[in-house]
Amino acid sequence: MVGKLDHICSGRTCMFCRVLDTNQRPKTQQIGGRSQLDGQMLERVKELENRSLLANTESNLTAVKAEELDRLALLDSLTELYNSRTFLKELKDELKRAKRYKRPVSLLLVSIDGYKEIARQFGSLTSDAVLKVAGSVIKATIRDVDIPARYSGDEFAILFPETNPQGATIAAERIRQRIGAQAISHNWNNLNVTASIGAASFPAHAREHDELVARAVQALELAQQRGGDRICTA
Repeated sequence: MVGKLDHICSGRTCMFCRVLDTNQRPKTQQIGGRSQLDGQMLERVKELENRSLLANTESNLTAVKAEELDRLALLDSLTELYNSRTFLKELKDELKRAKRYKRPVSLLLVSIDGYKEIARQFGSLTSDAVLKVAGSVIKATIRDVDIPARYSGDEFAILFPETNPQGATIAAERIRQRIGAQAISHNWNNLNVTASIGAASFPAHAREHDELVARAVQALELAQQRGGDRICTA
């Protein structure tokens, strides 16, 4: 058998000596050492697996949080429709597309009649419930391609791509009827509300996004002045 002195030893890092020492150990010592080593390896593997699982979980949570923040930045927290900032961006983009392809686009502004009186008489929680129900009715009534938003206070805005003034009036009447027919119950208060709607269209009534909004506001104010629960067109 080759001994330690039969080769040029490189010291404690010599692989030959390590193998020789291992072979010369008693069997029980080798088995015990190997069992201990195997146990340490298993513990290390489990530790690495746990670290990997934790890292993946943290990564997934971070992605979910980022997605939730993005969603909250786009939506109104009460109605879960677009907020006004997101809506104005969508309006500008849609109007650019309508100009490029020479296609119509229409805008509706919807306001709950007597909203301030509802808030004064029944409180803010009930008035919020009214807005939430109205938003749900609007979302359920329009097409998937249409763009609804809570524009301000008690007002909703809805953008209708590929829709001329006649089509906008038909959509507005459907919304008005469904809001009026919706029973709202909150805190033992049973309410029925109505809505006033102003409509304006590109290119029939306006050429730019701010002009389109202004014409829809004028039409909405006219509907309110005439007693509400009606539609007026720019």
